[in-house]
Amino acid sequence: STLTIPVTWFQSLNSLVVIFLSPVLVARWTRLAARDRELSSVAKMAIGAAIVGLSYFIIAGAAFWAESHSVKLSWMWLAGQVVVMTVGELYILPVGLGLFGRLAPAGLAATTIAGWFSAGFLGNLFAAWLGTYWTPLRHSAFFLLMGGVCLLAAALLLLIVPKARAREALA
Repeated sequence: STLTIPVTWFQSLNSLVVIFLSPVLVARWTRLAARDRELSSVAKMAIGAAIVGLSYFIIAGAAFWAESHSVKLSWMWLAGQVVVMTVGELYILPVGLGLFGRLAPAGLAATTIAGWFSAGFLGNLFAAWLGTYWTPLRHSAFFLLMGGVCLLAAALLLLIVPKARAREALA
């Protein structure tokens, strides 16, 4: 008999990873800061985007293998992908929110943070548009596309690290 996991349980996996790994990452970043080796916020976000991309490449490889062998994958592949993706998200979401809060001009903190959330809204619209490719593409190709978008985001963030680091140093 095979263990069947309800799809809805995967929704809670993201939250569990956030709860358990947030203190670990904060402790790591605090230790790095104490040794004056902490990365800039934008560099952390670039790393996060690369980690999310890696999670999609992992599931793309697994999907490709399953497609070429005409088998179904274990739910553990999805669980692993969600865990890796959530680690990447922890390098992006709270770090970006903190960055926008710190760099906000006096009197415009709420507006600047609203801009951060608006960017998330636009990103979700873009993700929904990308989601329309789920049906026409093979699953492995879809996950490769998602991973590629994440790596492109990581590369774009890396391009602005020097300017962002200088700006953060002034804040």
